[in-house]
Amino acid sequence: MSILELKKHTSNFNFLNWTLLILCALIWGCSYFLIKHALKGFDPIQVADLRILSGGFVLLPFILLAFKKIPFKDYKYVFICSVAGNGVPIYFYPLAQTHISSSVIGIINSLTPLATYFIGILFYGLPNKKLKFIGVMLGFLGALCLVLFKSQVELKAEILFLFIALSVPFMYGLSSNVLKKHLTGLPSLGLTSLMYFMLFVPSIPLLFYLKIPEKIQESALAKEALPYALTLGVMGTAVAMSLFNILIKRTDIMFAASVSYLMPIVAIFLGLVDGETIGLPEFLGLGLILSGVLLINRTVESNKIAS
Repeated sequence: MSILELKKHTSNFNFLNWTLLILCALIWGCSYFLIKHALKGFDPIQVADLRILSGGFVLLPFILLAFKKIPFKDYKYVFICSVAGNGVPIYFYPLAQTHISSSVIGIINSLTPLATYFIGILFYGLPNKKLKFIGVMLGFLGALCLVLFKSQVELKAEILFLFIALSVPFMYGLSSNVLKKHLTGLPSLGLTSLMYFMLFVPSIPLLFYLKIPEKIQESALAKEALPYALTLGVMGTAVAMSLFNILIKRTDIMFAASVSYLMPIVAIFLGLVDGETIGLPEFLGLGLILSGVLLINRTVESNKIAS
């Protein structure tokens, strides 16, 4: 391959990766809006169950592809990604948020790339590159700026629920490393459908245990909140996770994990639409995040050219 062809190939590679990353950030960033309205009619655990049910239902048509294309020997890795990367976090975050302020949750979520990085180095042979580490730290500091300097910031947390929330970034980190190490060669749509099928089945009896159908029938607020909860499952779970699985298999896990840094940026622009203002701390945070993600991507690009 000539230098010109290599540059063109790398450019196309980067464009698609950035597109997938931005789409995931947009969808997950908007999820906060959907969660806010879903919680007006349901409690956090009910929202989580509806999210899994609707996301899993949309992916059901692809489950035959999963059974056909994914070897049974890989099911243990799919199960780890299903539980650690999807099931437990979907229930843990809303549970923790009942006793922890949203600002603390925002900071904890920003630890995901760091957790992914250290788990990758310690257990999965991820190269410890200085430039990548600097990018991860810049992104984290930027996310910290966006959370700590926003108006009416509240840092409140009960210790037990703080530890529950802190476990989630490490679950995400474990899931991302397992996916990259063991499941890269599998079809993304089939993989995502199998992950959510494993969660979808137990979520059906939980639906009735939580008395969600009765609540929908009896509560006008639940009827109004239901479309938000279902949209959250379809877009924030099924679609976004399918795109993320494609991204993480195409590129470096740290570049994929940096979606956690971009989500607060989406939230800021949604706030602008809602009448909020952007000040110097927000611009500083945005600059640090973008610099960090660009540094992480630079190591990905270098690896692609070298190979």
